[in-house]
Amino acid sequence: MKTYIKHILCLSLCIWFLSCDDYLDVQPEDKYLEEQLFSTEEGVFTALNGIYAKMVAQSAYGGDLTMRTVELLGQRYNVGDNRHRGYIYANYLYEEEDVQNRFNSIWTSMYTNILNINNLLQGLEIYTGVLSDEEKALVEGEAHALRAMLHFDLLRLFGPVYVTNAEDDAIPYYTTPETEISEMLSAQDVVNAVLNDLSLAETLLENDPIRENGPMTTSSSDFSTNFFRYRNLRLNYFAVKALQARVNLYAGNIEAASSAANTVIDEASTWFPWVIDEEITSGGGSIDRIFSTEVLFGLQNTGLYNFQRDNFAASLNEERIYAASTARLEEDYESITTDYRFEYSWFVSTEAAKDYRTFFKFADIENKEKESRFMQPLIRISEMYYIAAETASSDEMALEYLNTVRKERGIGEGFLLELGVADVETEILKEYKKEFYGEGQMFFYYKRKNFSEIPDGSSADYITMSEQQYVVPLPLSETDFR
Repeated sequence: MKTYIKHILCLSLCIWFLSCDDYLDVQPEDKYLEEQLFSTEEGVFTALNGIYAKMVAQSAYGGDLTMRTVELLGQRYNVGDNRHRGYIYANYLYEEEDVQNRFNSIWTSMYTNILNINNLLQGLEIYTGVLSDEEKALVEGEAHALRAMLHFDLLRLFGPVYVTNAEDDAIPYYTTPETEISEMLSAQDVVNAVLNDLSLAETLLENDPIRENGPMTTSSSDFSTNFFRYRNLRLNYFAVKALQARVNLYAGNIEAASSAANTVIDEASTWFPWVIDEEITSGGGSIDRIFSTEVLFGLQNTGLYNFQRDNFAASLNEERIYAASTARLEEDYESITTDYRFEYSWFVSTEAAKDYRTFFKFADIENKEKESRFMQPLIRISEMYYIAAETASSDEMALEYLNTVRKERGIGEGFLLELGVADVETEILKEYKKEFYGEGQMFFYYKRKNFSEIPDGSSADYITMSEQQYVVPLPLSETDFR
């Protein structure tokens, strides 16, 4: 394993310097030596941008951890034909070579970037005086938060079902860029390490300008460079609090999850308002289908629309297209056709011979200057309302949180949830199904709740679930060296 990690680290540094091209307009120069990289402000910014740029790889959040593989595990698409390229994933055939290779790529991509993060953190400590104290705190805070997020998503995918087996071995947690193998931690210990990183990130980001100025997408910051603009495309203070809510809910820390979620709702809503109805209903060729104003943290993914074309386009044949079955769409959206999440992201294309709705959530827009173009959502404020609902002290309060989101999604008064009629847990499940298509959250929701069966994406039946389906085996590239 030591040799394997060393090779990954060397490859990682090469990729790092070459992968951050055009991320928020900070350009890298080829073949930086470490000293050159960390001895200038631009070099540090290049290093951080390289981390964000690598996160949008298709083997990470630019595909497998959002729109593709984890969505197949969550039964989001109709891939029942065994000739379909997604069939082996939706049927949890983890022993298949293609499946093993895919998950090995996810594992390697994520841990390579974790090594990049650790190298950045070490560089900030060795090469002092390059950034102002204010700027260093922001860079260091983002790095700790990113390290927490990447480890947490590896845990959610490869770790045990937490609610029943929190003490089982899960994954290693790397905190240094050294090539020595790190011990395998229990799921509980990984969660503790994640929360520790997030706590440190919160402290470092206490003076994040997003708290006073919002995402700063249209005006310069008070810093010496515009590098710290577009805070919604960086793991900012509010996104850290949102991650605390997500992780604590996963771990069953109800009070901590509720507190973090409500902090985001109370403080961030001014800067992350609900999408304006007109941006949806009158958006024309530039409809804001991702509700960009509500995204607490997203990535700039210039390959987003190519991925849409290659995976969701109505022109694709039946063995390649990822689309939901008509029956599942009607069930998920409860036949409420006014729901923006249904009406404007799923429709029958006029350009292809398909008689069913296909997925347009990440289709390109006509306004090429729109700031939210290429934004890939990873954390949105609506999730905080769902967490607040799940941890609320009363059903009345829970339904109020849920109805707040439903109203903002074009669901009229006649379809709002009523106390004594709606079951809170059932309604939260329904909201997750509606809200997070193509964002990779459904499988993790099922796994967190340890559902014994979930709807089959390719039929009207249900699939029996257990650890065998929920726990993705560790890649051979990891286990062979242990």
